[in-house]
Amino acid sequence: MDYQKGYTPINDLTTFLDSYGACTQLVYDKATKLMQAVNAVFMDVDVPDWTVPSLSDGLINRNAYIWCRHLMQGVQTAVNAVVECYNYHSLTDPYTGEKNAPVQLWVPNSLALNSDFLQKVNNDFKSANDALDRLFDWIQPYM
Repeated sequence: MDYQKGYTPINDLTTFLDSYGACTQLVYDKATKLMQAVNAVFMDVDVPDWTVPSLSDGLINRNAYIWCRHLMQGVQTAVNAVVECYNYHSLTDPYTGEKNAPVQLWVPNSLALNSDFLQKVNNDFKSANDALDRLFDWIQPYM
């Protein structure tokens, strides 16, 4: 799975919360698959169970804001767990040998749904998916 095929930027505010959850789950699924691939080779990796929690009430702005913050922090944690695991097992850039860099994502500080907010969220999901897709390329020789 690669970024272009697996991730569609969020652009519809009417389905924002559903799309946000789906994009988060896509990152979690990729991270799980990457951890399972390492575990198949080295058999020493505990693969976390990353799942998107349900939103208690999508109509309440405060709950949605907290949920969005929690999910973006979870995305960053999942991606960086994979990066750390790959660095530990020396699954680094095959051309330069450099370690994989952790991602630093923007975490929402309000739920003012506007174009700036959507752009930042889409940039976060793009960065997370790009980092994981790059790792997919590097693990392929071992699969």
